[in-house]
Amino acid sequence: MPSPAPGHTPGDPSRDPHRPDWRRRGQLASVALGVLLVHAWLIGPMREPLGHAPARAPAIEVVTLPPPAAPQPAPDRAGPEPVAPQTPPEPPALLTAPEPLPQGTPTIPPTRHPPPDQPIDWTAGALAPEAVAGTEPAPAEDAASAPAAPVPGPVASAQAPEDGGGHPPLYTSQPPTRAFKLEYRIERGDEAGTGSFSLEFLPDGEYRARLAGAIGNKALMDWVSRGRVDAAGIAPLRMVERQRGVEVRAVNFQRDKGVISFSGSTRALSLFAGAQDRVSLLLQLAAIAQAQPGGLQAGQSLRLQVANARGQATEWVFEVLGEERVEPHGTPLRAVHLQREPTQPYDQRVEVWLAPEAGHLPVGLRFTQVPGRASEAFWLSSPLPAPEAASAAASRP
Repeated sequence: MPSPAPGHTPGDPSRDPHRPDWRRRGQLASVALGVLLVHAWLIGPMREPLGHAPARAPAIEVVTLPPPAAPQPAPDRAGPEPVAPQTPPEPPALLTAPEPLPQGTPTIPPTRHPPPDQPIDWTAGALAPEAVAGTEPAPAEDAASAPAAPVPGPVASAQAPEDGGGHPPLYTSQPPTRAFKLEYRIERGDEAGTGSFSLEFLPDGEYRARLAGAIGNKALMDWVSRGRVDAAGIAPLRMVERQRGVEVRAVNFQRDKGVISFSGSTRALSLFAGAQDRVSLLLQLAAIAQAQPGGLQAGQSLRLQVANARGQATEWVFEVLGEERVEPHGTPLRAVHLQREPTQPYDQRVEVWLAPEAGHLPVGLRFTQVPGRASEAFWLSSPLPAPEAASAAASRP
């Protein structure tokens, strides 16, 4: 039996030289593992920026696809839309020739379109309809359908059927033949002013009528109408609105063309026989009332085309309200009351009192804008002119 090595105590394993030293080996393994971990921590974050390839390359599967029938690239949302290749358009199909119309079939003449807008010299007066942009020509009439002159008889009743807003009827009229001038007292609320309505005849056979009014230094109106007398009665040719004696707006009645044109607009409207302006209207109402046997009666109505210098020409309907007793200058007077109601917002109600004993000249006027402002009333302040029949008899020897 061998003897124990020197310095070795029997029974003490730590002193056995042939037994492996596991403690030392564990320490070495721990140091090696720590070094590996430090290297992994230092090298790991740098692998992606330095472009190291992954530990395992992904498997690649190659698939062969057939070519597409019509390749269409997908639109790039970040860039412009792809432009389709331009191809010449196909010519339109030929139209078959229309069959000829039977002999004697009436044809419709082609529509004449107005020329484009162009500068217009309105100082030259009335213009032909083709010189006005937006012209609305008057409808053509057959010689058999257009009456050559008004038919004598009473005016239409208020209950009579209308013609659907077409041509206003023609009335028998008896226009005044002597010049006159009526003076008025104007009332508007608490304010008062003066006005006048006059008629004169010019050497060339035309008439000139004027309606004017003012309150203090403020002019309410200064309207002048010029025209002639035809088979339908008073036939104005031009009416102007003046300010301090200067013409500022005008309406032209081109009766030979069937057109109403305006100085403040390039449009034109159809003109019907018997059309009036705001001044000649008063003369025409008197002329119609004077021609009626027994005068105007309550329940009747008068329809007239009335144009103003602001580019409007509409039909006005006057209802006959009946006979009233008025005292325009302190003397009782018999008068026929007519009233026209407005047809649109901020239009005017127009009332007229005609005196039968003075040729149905207006002894009272009232203009009321609806809705809103106070009315402007004109009441006769001068003596009535003598009736024309009595004056003519007194002038005979």
